[in-house]
Amino acid sequence: MANQALLKSEAPDEGGAATQNAPAVLIADDDPAIRLILRHRLEAAGYHVSEAADSNAALAALRTNRFDAALIDIIMPGAGGLEVLTSAQSEGIKTVIIVITAASTMSNAVEAIKRGAHDYLTKPFHNLDLVAAAVERAVELSAQAAEINRLKTEVGHHLVGGEIVGRSASMQEVYKLIGRLVNNDANVLICGESGTGKELVARAIHFKSERWRAPFVAVNCSAIPHGLLESELFGHERGAFTGATERRAGKFELAGRGTLFLDEVSDMPLELQPKLLRAIQEREFSAVGSSEVRRLQARIIAASNQDLEAAVAARRFREDLYFRLRVIPIFLPPLRERREDIPELVDYFIARAARDMGAKVAAASREAMELLMSYSWPGNVRELENCVLRAALLAPGNMIRTEDISFGKTGSRSNQPESGGSLDELLTRSIRDYLDEQSDDAAGVYEAMAARVERPLIELALERFRGNQVRAARFLGFNRNTLRKKINDLRIVVRKGPAA
Repeated sequence: MANQALLKSEAPDEGGAATQNAPAVLIADDDPAIRLILRHRLEAAGYHVSEAADSNAALAALRTNRFDAALIDIIMPGAGGLEVLTSAQSEGIKTVIIVITAASTMSNAVEAIKRGAHDYLTKPFHNLDLVAAAVERAVELSAQAAEINRLKTEVGHHLVGGEIVGRSASMQEVYKLIGRLVNNDANVLICGESGTGKELVARAIHFKSERWRAPFVAVNCSAIPHGLLESELFGHERGAFTGATERRAGKFELAGRGTLFLDEVSDMPLELQPKLLRAIQEREFSAVGSSEVRRLQARIIAASNQDLEAAVAARRFREDLYFRLRVIPIFLPPLRERREDIPELVDYFIARAARDMGAKVAAASREAMELLMSYSWPGNVRELENCVLRAALLAPGNMIRTEDISFGKTGSRSNQPESGGSLDELLTRSIRDYLDEQSDDAAGVYEAMAARVERPLIELALERFRGNQVRAARFLGFNRNTLRKKINDLRIVVRKGPAA
């Protein structure tokens, strides 16, 4: 029986006594004499030792994931040691396995290595110190793997700068894309309005990939004066221009084998775009004032809060650069299109306020949550975060109430959704909310705001006339060709129906 074949031994009380935190080792062999001599030697070295007499018991023990290393005989009753290895590999068992084999079955040892064994030992054992040394190496490897997993978890919680929260269908699609991207180096273009979490997604891709030990370097292309952006990206040599008193490494060089995140890439000046295109396409670049060619090793992830296709059509962005960046596109939906995620986000921000800022608030009242759910959130998740943190810190009790909530940069409640007013007043408030979210160095604000007004206007006109483009164009004051172009540029889905 599998359970009867698993024999446990207590740690020794003296000599090489194992401590409570000593590494655990499994010995699986159908020969009790082999198990005995190995157990005595490993216990003398301070290990906790368990035994299994057949392959079924060995696999059952490994599935507990409590062993740092295991010695598995290839020839045992049951499926055999090779099948144990195959099952352990497919089930993701973390134990480092050393196979035991007779000298005459070396081909089995080679096969065992192919199936995931760390090492192999041959019987009979002439020097048990060599066995102990092999186990020590396996235990060290197990400890290193555990430390890497711990660091990855710590990086994910702390260095990423937050978590992506939301269970809506649209966010599930984003998670699936992130999962597919961590195992390749394709260029990624993340699109979405300001505040939707584009950098958070870029960081998630980086820190969950094999590049996680290397730097994540972010550049906000809209926040750097155009005349300095080339030097910021590619670096410069001493004397390259007035004021260049020493060599400076650019972001491409600093990123190394990590990830270079080009935020708001749509704001990159047109004259610099060919150099960026060449760097990405040829995987090489030169600093300003240098003829030395350096290899580009970093992964490129770009982001934009503007419609890059419209920018290409307006000749403000190079089409070849757009397609070079947009190998894998990710679209982040605005918060107003995934309102079902708001309660979870609110709970997350309240918990963070309590953990990081000492806030006493534990939850939001039902009325407060309804108010937060009804607001349009022009600043998206970033605006919601600021709103909840502010309310959590200023609320007098242990619950956020409606009177604790304020919208907009000034903290005024005049922007709440229940406020009335004329169309001009509503538009003014919405535009003010949008402008409050923009930095003073932002560019293209007029076009971005105009596009936000234009899209719903055209959609509602088409809805009014049941998709009849001739009547909608006349109503809006366009000719039909102009309306068609706007529909294509704005990627509006026309739903047709009986004429109104």
